[in-house]
Amino acid sequence: MERLPGIPTIRVFEALACGIPLVCAPWEDSESLFEPGKDFLIARDGSEMREHLRLLRAEPEFARSMAQHGVSTVRSRHTCAHRARELLSICEQE
Repeated sequence: MERLPGIPTIRVFEALACGIPLVCAPWEDSESLFEPGKDFLIARDGSEMREHLRLLRAEPEFARSMAQHGVSTVRSRHTCAHRARELLSICEQE
């Protein structure tokens, strides 16, 4: 499985914002937006995907904790308000 480059698609943000535990293919988080293992799990192949999904089903407290961490990360750094402030800051520099 190849790594996906750079910033994740909007789907990662959407899934984490919904408060679900996320398992995804490897991707390079070039901006350190999230914490693998805390915000989401990475599956390098089908076997690892099945293993992670079994873990989430078998350990509901771990699944809940991971989902909460993901939501917290999105709310603390990745809301529309954050993006608007960043955009305004860029505009003010011009």
